[in-house]
Amino acid sequence: MRQLALICLACVGVVILGSDGFGQIPSSSIREAEVGRPGKLDGVWQWTLPDTPDGLHPTQSWHATAPSPDGDIYIAGMDHVTNAALYRLNWRAGKLQFVGDARSASEAAKNWMPGETAQKFHTRPLWHRGKIFVATMDRSLLDDGYLSRRGFHWYAYDVASNNFTDLSASEPGGSAVAHGNVVTLASDPVRNVIYGAGVPTGEIYRYDVARGRTDILGRPDSYDQPYVYTGRVMWVDSRGRLYFTASNSKNPSVYGHVYYYDPESGFGERKDWPLQDGQALEVGQCLAEGKQCVFSDDKGHVYRFDDDGPSWSYLGQIETGQPVTYIWLFDVTAEGKVYAATSTSPQPSDFTALYEFDLTNGKTERLCTLAELDPSLRDLHIHTGYAAWDPEGRFYFASFNGHPDQPVVLTRVDPTRLKAALNKH
Repeated sequence: MRQLALICLACVGVVILGSDGFGQIPSSSIREAEVGRPGKLDGVWQWTLPDTPDGLHPTQSWHATAPSPDGDIYIAGMDHVTNAALYRLNWRAGKLQFVGDARSASEAAKNWMPGETAQKFHTRPLWHRGKIFVATMDRSLLDDGYLSRRGFHWYAYDVASNNFTDLSASEPGGSAVAHGNVVTLASDPVRNVIYGAGVPTGEIYRYDVARGRTDILGRPDSYDQPYVYTGRVMWVDSRGRLYFTASNSKNPSVYGHVYYYDPESGFGERKDWPLQDGQALEVGQCLAEGKQCVFSDDKGHVYRFDDDGPSWSYLGQIETGQPVTYIWLFDVTAEGKVYAATSTSPQPSDFTALYEFDLTNGKTERLCTLAELDPSLRDLHIHTGYAAWDPEGRFYFASFNGHPDQPVVLTRVDPTRLKAALNKH
């Protein structure tokens, strides 16, 4: 199956599993950290991301929740200042495990410079040929400040060996590029390459896994601004063509459609695949082994991509009834339902809600506020995660508010049980 890319008080610890010899913390907190706790409503379960052994206190998780083919859920946590970490949730046992963090992996490879930081793994954890890949984003602003920072690093978690490593340690200069970040990843397993979309320039990078090298492919010639908002999701079709989006308020007509990169012919654009209001794609999920994909921007405009053809269609908008909200949680069922939730960042709010959108008729039904799932979500106004399902039909998302004393909460929802609890069928 083609992979989507993807693409900001202290928790009480966890027994850290794995082969790296990290110790364990007091046994009184083991149960909650490992197996979580039930939410208020039936079908809801929650975990808190623990601190890492080297002291990272994760308070944010941006678009960084994804499954692997075996059903385990991977989630990245970060403090948006110093470091980022990856965790794995064993879906059968419901146990949360620390996998690794950027600083520790780079220090082990002697590839961490004095004063260096890794503010985020903003990339959705990407499954590619038996490994989970992430990459760093050390600066989010759309200006030339990125030139003062070292370029991003690629990291991979080898599931078989339980090893998290800095892949860029072997690249020239120890980073994927001299300067720049990535926010979105997509896999081409046939060619054994991973694509990354850059911030702030919108450049496309290609990591050749066999060579262990990053190529700078550039960006479409029609981009008329030096810095663009890079779409947070992109995908590769059955022909090996990479599709991506971007937006820029200064000239939305340039960016108001889907672009692509073809390994044979280079960059191109599909002006016949328009985007509503010139908004870049933010979330999405592919179904039927990649033959059909569903996407949305952060305003809830929903689209469908069909690999046969290929073709593009607009399906309608998720109607939340709220003037300033964002769609960063988005999970699609094979039956044509989308579960989406609102966020209100950067404006704090205790009102965010869960919705069901019908792909067939374009109708939206409000299910409940997120605080109704559990009171722990009441003051968390950012909810992220897309295409994050386990084999039992339950989706996962991360919630946070960015406050240094508020850890990230990971929530699992069984929509069938939840709707029964809400008397919605």
